[in-house]
Amino acid sequence: MKVSGKLQRLVIESLSQSMPVQTMVRLARLIFKDYDIYVQTGIPENIPIQKIDAARQIVNDVMARDLMLKLLEILVKVSREGIMGRRLTIRLLPQIFKEVEALGVIYKEEYETFVENDSVVMTKGWGLLHDGDIYDFSFLRIDIVGNTQLVREYTRDEIVKTYSRVKKLFQVIIEKRNGRLWEWEGDGGFAAFYFSDKNQDSVLCGIEFSRELFLYNILNNALKNPIQVRMAIHTGPCQFYQNTKEIKNDTLLRLEKLESEYSEPDTIFISPGVYSDLGGKLEKLFDAVETARGNTVYRYALKWGK
Repeated sequence: MKVSGKLQRLVIESLSQSMPVQTMVRLARLIFKDYDIYVQTGIPENIPIQKIDAARQIVNDVMARDLMLKLLEILVKVSREGIMGRRLTIRLLPQIFKEVEALGVIYKEEYETFVENDSVVMTKGWGLLHDGDIYDFSFLRIDIVGNTQLVREYTRDEIVKTYSRVKKLFQVIIEKRNGRLWEWEGDGGFAAFYFSDKNQDSVLCGIEFSRELFLYNILNNALKNPIQVRMAIHTGPCQFYQNTKEIKNDTLLRLEKLESEYSEPDTIFISPGVYSDLGGKLEKLFDAVETARGNTVYRYALKWGK
């Protein structure tokens, strides 16, 4: 997030009016390990640091690392829970929230974090991830079955329109659960989920997409052939880059392998790490499948109810 001069001033004033220097440093150390205000300011240790100078230095250091939202999350938490067993009133929080919202960022209570307001702007990192850092994600990958045959059988215009509709359907579904489309290559792509319920969200999106695609084939598909997809879901650490073409990662390689080697048309295959996080109701929708290598994966297929 690009920090405005007004937000910068508000946070500096909030820190300096709300707490002593020692408490500011304690909060800074939640972001920067072993943070030393004297080293950062260059002021000798035998000279007391004024609160406004400490606040200005901490805010400047946070801004230099693009970690303003992290500091604001800490201030929100401290305002609610206190620090070291003591209550602490954080001044100017309403004004800070108002300025942050003007910059296209909102506070999500369910995640206890600031994220971009997706009605204003939508990026692959939710407005809070940093290039080069490693995060835990859940990934949902889809691939249209029989692409080569479809391309031969139909005109380019028919294929482009149909695939665009499939992509739009996929994108609408994942964005409802705060997922982000990271890549689309015409006949398929993958989405990322980041927040606490990421594995459940990715599975629910896959199930919803399979059902919506079934209805699409009946009601809206202009082709004679039904559109079938293979889907796979895997979870794990991944280094983030806004330009997702730069990402080379084992988690994504395993996701691709799960989709290409094990998945079948009109199914969702998920890895054990995803399955273990689902809970009883969702687990019942999946069947265990033993692979040729003796591994276990889990399969969902759309079925008619009894």
